[in-house]
Amino acid sequence: MSYTPPSPPFSDAQLQQFLNDARKAEALTDPLQRCLAYPNPPGLDWSSAATSAYCRYEFDPAIKQEEAFELIRAGHAAELDRRLAQVMNAPHAQPDTQDVLDRTFNIDFGKASGETRGLMDAWKRQSPSSPFALAASGMVYLNMAQQARGTEYADKTPQSSFESMERLLLRARTDLDAAVKIEPRVTPAYGSMIYVAALGGDAGYAFDAARRGLAIEPASYMIYARLVWMAQPKWGGNILLMRRFIAGAQRHAKDNPLLLLLRAESTGGGQYVDATPCIPQSEYGLYKVLFAQPGKVGTLMSAAWSAGHCYRQDMAAIFRSQVLRFDPSQTAHRQARVYNLASLGQSQWALSEGNALVALAPQDEDSYEARAFVYQSMGRDDLAISDYEQALRINPDDDWGLRELCNLYIDKKSDWDRAWAISSHLLQIHPEDPQNWLLRARIQREGSRPGLDLTIRDFIARFGNGPDQQLWIMRMKQPPIPATGNRHG
Repeated sequence: MSYTPPSPPFSDAQLQQFLNDARKAEALTDPLQRCLAYPNPPGLDWSSAATSAYCRYEFDPAIKQEEAFELIRAGHAAELDRRLAQVMNAPHAQPDTQDVLDRTFNIDFGKASGETRGLMDAWKRQSPSSPFALAASGMVYLNMAQQARGTEYADKTPQSSFESMERLLLRARTDLDAAVKIEPRVTPAYGSMIYVAALGGDAGYAFDAARRGLAIEPASYMIYARLVWMAQPKWGGNILLMRRFIAGAQRHAKDNPLLLLLRAESTGGGQYVDATPCIPQSEYGLYKVLFAQPGKVGTLMSAAWSAGHCYRQDMAAIFRSQVLRFDPSQTAHRQARVYNLASLGQSQWALSEGNALVALAPQDEDSYEARAFVYQSMGRDDLAISDYEQALRINPDDDWGLRELCNLYIDKKSDWDRAWAISSHLLQIHPEDPQNWLLRARIQREGSRPGLDLTIRDFIARFGNGPDQQLWIMRMKQPPIPATGNRHG
């Protein structure tokens, strides 16, 4: 019996229709309406209640941030307190009325800056007994603590960063505890407490906060989402604990459809995605099973990078589009999607996105490189070269950009002198990368430059002559098939 490879969980027509509909939705300027109008992934039947709730959770605060900040600046914090109390006291009769206070706090006070910190202090001075001011202040301290900690692994993080984080966590905990002591129904405080506990390694504090918060709001998405996040193996938890929290959340999904988002975490979330092998059966299974319901932005981002790593342009474009649906600020995914769009025949949209990204971030070399890739795919080689050169003026040591520019000089211009100069620079800054030795060998072989035998001997001296190196050595000796690289898959 002959082998029949598995088919993608969507047809090419479905994929192209999704991309066309996504482009139309992204043309809308209102973030909430853009999110609501966005198509769901092809071949999946996402709950409209869940996606609508997630859109509102990300973009629909009861009080807009600038309005809240202006009330504080004008000395009218009491009015802000009054309006937040109205939100807290409103009945939760419909699914869309769940988590309104939580989403307002997340959107308005979920990011830390010097200005935000100053406004929180001003709010507390105007309303010293306001549980809302204390909860918001604690949330900002928490985000400042996360910034102080950074994103590096512990062994690469200086002790001073941990000390700053701990000081800020203590301030966050003090304000959050005070907030719920004054008013236990300020539910955003409990989700922040769990995050404080995870960063500080205090599981007892986290579970106590969850118990108290769920007694107030049994269908709280923020509390369950933070519990699931804290239960990840990388934080010392395990998959069984994650599933326990997810199962508990699903009992309340009829009251709060946001809780459906947690189902994508049931096998470990991003960690499970990262471990999925690059074979169609596993990749398609992940797409159809793990994302039977929408996942949180973090899990969708993991799936997007994984699909790119596996050279699945179609699924990478879908996942990255869903990331941008719920969080348009993810510029790296927007840049990466340009490569996917160009590879899938969406050249005009890819070019439009490249132009927009260059205008949005003119000092970001990745935007120029993304647009250069589109120009390459369209055969507009002079414009591609111009963009790669601009990217390298911003970051002269970007090895991927250097290799792409070098190949363009070889394939399209036969400019061996410029190609040689780039190759020499690549070997100077990244001699540990076999691709750079291969590029030098290609210039010597195809450009009739002497020294190919010496390059091969130097390569063997650095990397050895074992089985793993034989493929590289063979490619140095034989002309490769020209191919344009794709930075993100």
